[in-house]
Formats: sequence, C-alpha cells, structure tokens
Amino acid sequence: MFGSPYTHIRRSPQAKPSFAGLRRYNRRELETNVVVQDSEGWEIPLDSVDISPTGIFVRSDFLFEIGEEHTLIFGVEDKGIFRIRARVARVEEPQDDDMFAGADLRPGMGYEFVDTEEETWHELCAVVAGA
Repeated sequence: MFGSPYTHIRRSPQAKPSFAGLRRYNRRELETNVVVQDSEGWEIPLDSVDISPTGIFVRSDFLFEIGEEHTLIFGVEDKGIFRIRARVARVEEPQDDDMFAGADLRPGMGYEFVDTEEETWHELCAVVAGA
C-alpha cells in the first residue's frame, strides 16, 4: 500500500556514531598519555582519544565501573601537566556482535572532571580551542 511490503534492516551503521548532539561542550581530538591514579596511589598508563573542558575519553581494555573516581595526570603540549580529579561517566565495551562493530569503536571510558578549579577550566578551554 505505501511501498514495499518488506522492511529493510541495515545491519551496520553507515556512519560512525556521534554524541555531538548530546554534548554540552566542544571536544578536540587529543592523543596523549594519561596516568590513572587511585586514592591508594596505584597507577595505570592509558592513552586519550579526545578532551573537552569537562572531561576526557581514554582507551582501555581494563574498564572501571561508572561512578568510580580517580586522579588523571596528563600533559598537553605548550600547556604543561594537568592533574585533575575525575569520575567515570561512560564505559564503552564494543562486542563482536555489537551494532556499532563496523564503526571502529574501541573499549574505553569517558571521564567527567570533578571540581575543576577556575584557572584549570580556562586552560582546558584553551586546549580544546587549540590556543
């Protein structure tokens, strides 16, 4: 009546999924070493994917639980070393049968910065702006 009687189901997305419409702040790709440190002092070295003034996404096969807090230590060229308290806000665990498997998603965690000082906030904004 209104076209084909068959429903066409796309098995994999044509474009990489994006959270751009849901974000409060711009993000910038940033590949840098990030040390995740807990309150007891143990450290795990990871690599970042992108950053915003409110958070950072890191690649990791070892995933923490949402809500866990850590200190993140990372450097940005021309801006120095940042040491920021952050909370795990999102965990991505792509599976072989995941609907986004064709989108090249890698396991990792989105951290939300907690209680960022004003000066640090402005420095992070400058990093995202590329200044």
